[in-house]
Amino acid sequence: MSDDDDLKANLKKFKKKPKLTVPADFLDNAKSYEDKQALVQILADKEKNKMILLVKSMLKDAVANRGKK
Repeated sequence: MSDDDDLKANLKKFKKKPKLTVPADFLDNAKSYEDKQALVQILADKEKNKMILLVKSMLKDAVANRGKK
């Protein structure tokens, strides 16, 4: 195998994977627990960094509001 073949093989590994898309009607019609769970899973797979920041923010708010009630 030549260096060119190695490079092409490595590039194939790192190509962007197709992004998951969330149908707009799914956002509006997710009423059952399973639908909501699937929606959260799709969003978490699609936007991992944003989900991490969201959870961190929620936890920070929960800790800050713990003694206020």
